[in-house]
Amino acid sequence: MLLTICALAALAQVTDVLDATGMGGAPPWQGSWGANTSASSKPFNLAVVSVDPSGSAARAGLRRGDLIDIRPNTLIERYFLFEAPVNGRAFNLSVHSGALQKELTVIPRASILTWKFWLFTFAVLWLLLFATLIAWRGADLRQTRLLSLWIATFVFTGALIGFATPWAWVYVLQSISVSVVGPLSVALLAAFASGFAQPLSRPRRLTQWLCYTFLAIFTAISLVGTAGVITLRFNPLPFVEGNAGLVFVAAAVLMATLCGLLAIAASRGVERQRAVWTLVPLAAFFCFFILGLIATSSSSYADTIVVGLVSTLVLLTTPVALTYAALSRRLIDVGFFLNRAAVFTIVSAIVIGAFILAEWAASAWLASTTHTTSAFIGMVVALGLGISLRYIHRYVERFVDGVLFRKRHEDESALRRFAHEASCISDRSTLLDRAVQTVKEHASADDAAILVRDGTASYAFATDGQQAEVSENDPGILALRAWNNPIDLHAFSDSQLRGEFAFPMISRGDLVGVLICGAKRDGEAYAPDESEALQALAHGVGTALDTLSSQSNGVMESIRETQALMLQELQRLPGAIVSALREKSEEDS
Repeated sequence: MLLTICALAALAQVTDVLDATGMGGAPPWQGSWGANTSASSKPFNLAVVSVDPSGSAARAGLRRGDLIDIRPNTLIERYFLFEAPVNGRAFNLSVHSGALQKELTVIPRASILTWKFWLFTFAVLWLLLFATLIAWRGADLRQTRLLSLWIATFVFTGALIGFATPWAWVYVLQSISVSVVGPLSVALLAAFASGFAQPLSRPRRLTQWLCYTFLAIFTAISLVGTAGVITLRFNPLPFVEGNAGLVFVAAAVLMATLCGLLAIAASRGVERQRAVWTLVPLAAFFCFFILGLIATSSSSYADTIVVGLVSTLVLLTTPVALTYAALSRRLIDVGFFLNRAAVFTIVSAIVIGAFILAEWAASAWLASTTHTTSAFIGMVVALGLGISLRYIHRYVERFVDGVLFRKRHEDESALRRFAHEASCISDRSTLLDRAVQTVKEHASADDAAILVRDGTASYAFATDGQQAEVSENDPGILALRAWNNPIDLHAFSDSQLRGEFAFPMISRGDLVGVLICGAKRDGEAYAPDESEALQALAHGVGTALDTLSSQSNGVMESIRETQALMLQELQRLPGAIVSALREKSEEDS
């Protein structure tokens, strides 16, 4: 579903670009009439806030401070005033200029596409590519789902705003969609921030629900404004162009930003780095977006252009920061994506190159053959490449893994190899020490420790000289015992376990120990395949530890049986001595 939403957002963005540039040599639909407006104190009248001196509105005679009565206009012409008009489609304006009443005809012209437009398009498509990537590889995590959905809804909203079309019903549908999807993108930012440093404190929960409340009010205002624009049964301008909607959306963005700041303050370690690199760019762009809305309703036309340019530059930092977080902070398993991309590229290059070479050889060596023979040879070449594609893919994948990801695979193989070798270690102390050393060396963990079951009610640290005991009712221990899955220790603030992740050591359905891994020395996060290898190591060590304990228990049981037999014999010894002495005395007598 996430991939489908990303595809729809990409389609909307491409359609928006074609709307502004034209397609197949046809002129673009999207135009500009060169004026900014806001609601006035006079019902059904728009106040002209700023006018582009070189725009169509200025050439038609519109000036700053004029009032435009929207009632004489048709529905699509009213949307031309609120949204983007259709290029070349003239419409009339009933204008009050002081005490004068005049009728003006405005002919929108196609917008001049500057590098700002293409920079914005590049940033948006980059964001969409990132959203598709994390939807593909990280959809099993709630936060990555929210991040992918936020990007898709944000891009979809941006594509709808300013879209021009010759049909009024499309404008209505567009207005309703923006009223719903736009606030949803801000709500997703607040929800994404709530995924850090859980459980949420009371101020964080309050801030989050305030954000949702302001967004719900803004959505209601926008939908009421849309109904007013369609029917004109009441003055829609306070709802469409007034400050009420702007106040609530600004308050919602402020609350979403505050959610992000509180999440960063509550996070620790690697989680805080992830929060900073993902939340700060998103919140910064939303804040500049609100500044752009304020500038549109109160500043000159030149100031609006400057604010829009700054917002575009801030937007460009968002995919840059997210990509850095993915590559350096391991927000997703980007290594797998790079691996698949490299394999696909090399295999495609080999197949296409082989096909072109075979075609060239056939045309050069068999120039005198008929067209049928040449087509048959091409079919044979294509069939041969198709049959060998599986073998080509296998060897290319082996080559890519060995060249681009060699260190990563070597470390993962070392962890899994020790998981298998652990069953052959006969000394408990050696087993635990080598397990910790392997984790530190091949997982780049700054610290690692192992807890083992001490009796029936607690677990004790068996490595690093720690003597502390952890109750079996500790929240972290309970989660490991109940679910038998690794846990993120940042989510268990009231647990005595400290580190990044805890991996259960399960044997015969029982938790015999816990492997705790600290933060990585390079500041990165644990990749999914790395976590799977650590889980395999924990399982192998747990099984070996349980086997050694069973053998130790068997030896102790044999010793106890021997002691019992010796005790019985010792108890019989005095009687045997007395009997022997009595028999001896009887023989002597």
